[in-house]
Amino acid sequence: MNYQAIRAAVENPLLTAFGALSPAVPVYFDNITATPSNTTTEYVRVNVTFGITNEPTLTSSVDTARGAVVIRVFTEKGRGPARNQQLITTAVNTLETINNSTKSTSGVYFKVGSINGPTFSSTDNAPHFVGRLDTSYVATVLT
Repeated sequence: MNYQAIRAAVENPLLTAFGALSPAVPVYFDNITATPSNTTTEYVRVNVTFGITNEPTLTSSVDTARGAVVIRVFTEKGRGPARNQQLITTAVNTLETINNSTKSTSGVYFKVGSINGPTFSSTDNAPHFVGRLDTSYVATVLT
């Protein structure tokens, strides 16, 4: 199982999409980069989890995985929900673009399920307004 290739299939497009915004929004991934401590600026946190792997009865490939993608968007608190919603829209559009891609003969074929959310939250003592969405996925390593 090539977990790195599966992660890259969703992480690279998200990194590219948020990096193309003006200003660019930092994206932090599992065990790669640490979320800045005590920051009040905006950023995105992406978690990719793995559930069932290697389902040879569902496909001719044994390199198949199911799991979840959780995206949290942190924006400055007290400035309204508009910026958070813009960043959530960037995440949703990116997931939909991934989902609409065609299956090639190599690489990773990645499809997301229904997107849950967004949900929004804020606490009195936290410096951020948080938007969250999650989705399931099925990925097949073709090479």
